[in-house]
Amino acid sequence: MIQSAVIFAGGKSSRMGEDKALLPLGGYPSMAEFQYKKLQQYFETVYLSSKTDKFDFAAPILKDLYPAHSPMVALASIFEQLGEEALFILSVDMPMVTEAEIETLRKQYQSSHPKPDILIAQSPRGLEPLCGIYHRDILPQVKKLLSQDQHRMRTLMESVSTQTVLFQDSHSFVNVNTPEEYQAIRP
Repeated sequence: MIQSAVIFAGGKSSRMGEDKALLPLGGYPSMAEFQYKKLQQYFETVYLSSKTDKFDFAAPILKDLYPAHSPMVALASIFEQLGEEALFILSVDMPMVTEAEIETLRKQYQSSHPKPDILIAQSPRGLEPLCGIYHRDILPQVKKLLSQDQHRMRTLMESVSTQTVLFQDSHSFVNVNTPEEYQAIRP
């Protein structure tokens, strides 16, 4: 069973105009803390992946080991710092993902033989690469792609064994990238 989760919170937030990980949500001072507290209910250990420790709550931080801003940098950094075989990955800006989606992904991964390198959600909007399970076997390929200045997740997914789990509801996979999207999810 997947015991650890990592929240990716190191993006530039350029479309938001301010760091979205630090915006308040759901009664918490930040979206990062909201996601952290939620995932703590389902995983033994939850980490935050970021360029810096910018958070005002106690949580284990995995700092990026490379200067570029991309999920590929975060993947390389977390697998270089942690010993876990596989991790659940969730973007900080996907706060609507529920326990049901997380458990569906976990069960699908556990029942897969052989295990895929990557297992991600697919919603009616398309692939959701920052909501899924990643195995450490991807690390050599991630490092190879980074050495070629390739940062596209799709390139990684096409170069390793990737499995998708289809979900009918796109609401759970809403990305909060703009002020309008942020206002739309606030009660």
